Amino acid sequence: MIYGLKKVKQQPLILGLILLYLLPPVGMAWFVGYAIIEWRAQFIEKKSIPTDLISILLALMAISSIGAVLVSWQVTDLASTLILVGYLGIYLFMLRHPEQLHIHQFTWITVFGGVYIFISDKLLNFIPKDTLIGQAASFLTGHFLFGYVGKPRLYGSTFNPNYACYLLILALAFLLVELLRAVHMKNTKLIALSLVILPLLDLGIYDTGSRAGFVIMFLLHLLFVYKLNLRLFFPIAALVIASAPFLYRWMPRSDGTESSMAKRIEIWGNSWHIFKENPVFGATSLGFGRDYAELNGQNIPHAHDLFLAIFSTSGVFCGLFFLFVLCISGFTLLRAQRLNTKTNDEASLFFFTMPTIIAYGIMDFELSSPQVLIIVLILLSYWTRYAAALNQFIWLRKITKLFLHTKIHLLKRKKSNAAMLQSYKEMSGK
Repeated sequence: MIYGLKKVKQQPLILGLILLYLLPPVGMAWFVGYAIIEWRAQFIEKKSIPTDLISILLALMAISSIGAVLVSWQVTDLASTLILVGYLGIYLFMLRHPEQLHIHQFTWITVFGGVYIFISDKLLNFIPKDTLIGQAASFLTGHFLFGYVGKPRLYGSTFNPNYACYLLILALAFLLVELLRAVHMKNTKLIALSLVILPLLDLGIYDTGSRAGFVIMFLLHLLFVYKLNLRLFFPIAALVIASAPFLYRWMPRSDGTESSMAKRIEIWGNSWHIFKENPVFGATSLGFGRDYAELNGQNIPHAHDLFLAIFSTSGVFCGLFFLFVLCISGFTLLRAQRLNTKTNDEASLFFFTMPTIIAYGIMDFELSSPQVLIIVLILLSYWTRYAAALNQFIWLRKITKLFLHTKIHLLKRKKSNAAMLQSYKEMSGK
């Protein structure tokens, strides 16, 4: 315990991340403080903005939001710019200060954060919500429900079941990587701990009632089997495919899939319409809800799709650059798998976690939650540093290979010339 307190004192970012789960508004304010610190250092020390893809994307989105305000003259939408500048500040702080939060610490805080989301959903139900104090306590603990009315679904300390689901998926992905590492290292204690936590996260994902989360959960387990034992993977994958009709019936809220999909398609169509009305700069994240209400009178805060959300709120240039970032990152991710062995922890970590952002984003816009996005920005900061190191390693390997190839070729040529000279001398002697 003393060691843990010492670590928190040395790395206060750990406390901020823990608060992001325990008291989400306090945790978010904690990270806003880091954004302010980073921007202050940015201007005082006159640093240049990093040229990595994520920094450029966030900067472009902030510029697009300013352009949207100049076109629409909705001055209140400048709040969207301020939010994006805050996100960029958080990302820059994490990118420039990796010593503040090591990736292994981030991994296990995320895993136990997922466990807390599951357990807290049961515990926080005891907070009375029929009084002002009860509502304030529910808001501080993240147990105040936003944007959803219907069947009881798990959301714990995340304000919304879909946000809880994605954080649980991220926790599951991290845990499966740790379990894979434990199996390869034959670490029985870590295997036992992982197997205790695993069903809690699976049950939590199921209890959120997210159909997309349910599918991604199965895909993550199949990916784990694939990385663990290829021979075992094929029969298990075949069994899952054969059991698809049963799994569909077992899927949460499967009886409402058709109506839910019809509603999603309607939202996507309206989001595309908003994009066409604001093709260059988008409508901004705050302007999207206003434009949607004017379009059909419904209160829909975001596009419920990651791709449409970026196009409709930030315009075509940001949308196309996002697709470019996605292609480059996907290529780098696959390259990392080819270059690294199956026991390489970081390569496996990103292979399990990065695709979940896109996979869940197909059916929902999980990054609309500041709580979720801050955690994803931390993950992306690790990815940016890893991808840069990987590319440097690849170039170094190519240069070394070219140098060695040239040297070997020259040596072979020198030996060949020496052999020809010796042969000529022998022939001349004769």
